[in-house]
Amino acid sequence: MKIFSIFLILLFFFLSDSYGQRWKRDRHQLFLGLGGSGFLGDLGGADDIGSQGILGIRDLDFEAVRPSGMLGYKYFLYEDVALRANFGYGRLSGNDSYTDEIYRNNRNIQFRTSIVEMSVQGEYYFFSHERVGARYRRITRRRGWIGYNISLYAFAGVGGFYFNPQGKFEKDRYEGTIPYDQLPKDGWYDLRPLSTEGQGFFPTRDTYSRFQITVPFGIGGYFQINRELAIGIEYGIRKTWTDYIDDVSTTYVDPAIYSQMWDDPQKIALAEHFANPTSNRLGENVTAPGQQRGGPADNDVYMFSFITIYYKFPELRTAYGVPRF
Repeated sequence: MKIFSIFLILLFFFLSDSYGQRWKRDRHQLFLGLGGSGFLGDLGGADDIGSQGILGIRDLDFEAVRPSGMLGYKYFLYEDVALRANFGYGRLSGNDSYTDEIYRNNRNIQFRTSIVEMSVQGEYYFFSHERVGARYRRITRRRGWIGYNISLYAFAGVGGFYFNPQGKFEKDRYEGTIPYDQLPKDGWYDLRPLSTEGQGFFPTRDTYSRFQITVPFGIGGYFQINRELAIGIEYGIRKTWTDYIDDVSTTYVDPAIYSQMWDDPQKIALAEHFANPTSNRLGENVTAPGQQRGGPADNDVYMFSFITIYYKFPELRTAYGVPRF
């Protein structure tokens, strides 16, 4: 009887150690995320003047949420620490017609852009309830949640992204100096080349770069379906160092500058329109040159929310049973 008890104790410690090292067998993972993207910038927003930036979530415009996706590879350095490489794609948009706040609505600007993002992120698992094998459960006689694998983590990293804001031109809304028969066709046009706030004309306003740095951070979790597959959710905020994702940042300019910058009547018409497409419903001269067009004090922020699927690579071992890496 004593020998049998010693055997059970040794077996218990052996299984416990095997379970403790199990994370090494699952340290290589591929993951896919599909979900939505949100934008916090100068356009649209809530029906009251709200704050921007990371603390301005209450100003998020849900009508402007667009689809997004990500693909990546994860490698566990330790049991509760992982490093991952991400490729993300999303659509961002904003529209002043979505808000009843009178000054934003009167401004009447809209935009859309694709976001292409690449980043490296670290994950810290602050909660992990691992599933154990059937033999271990029989020995310990543990039931309930011991049969499930739920993990929660926080992540942060650094990356870069590309964006290209566009605006929608409609001839019937144009009020400028170019004859109707010389106007461009209705459609979406790139905004950066049009210097809508006088970039490149005024020495104090440089043309912004469409490549920017971002710091992604957020939280997530997943539920293990079987040995290879898991499903979860993730929410992440992207801090940026640009206020021009929506092509809006500072003040209105005199539309006469565009005739000085270019000779192309179609380009002049586009610039005049996108620089100030206001409907002038307020009866005030709130969109005159020098008046506030955007808020330069806060840089733009975007967010990704995903439903995630993880695939854990099968165990890679040598002929001696030792993990390769």
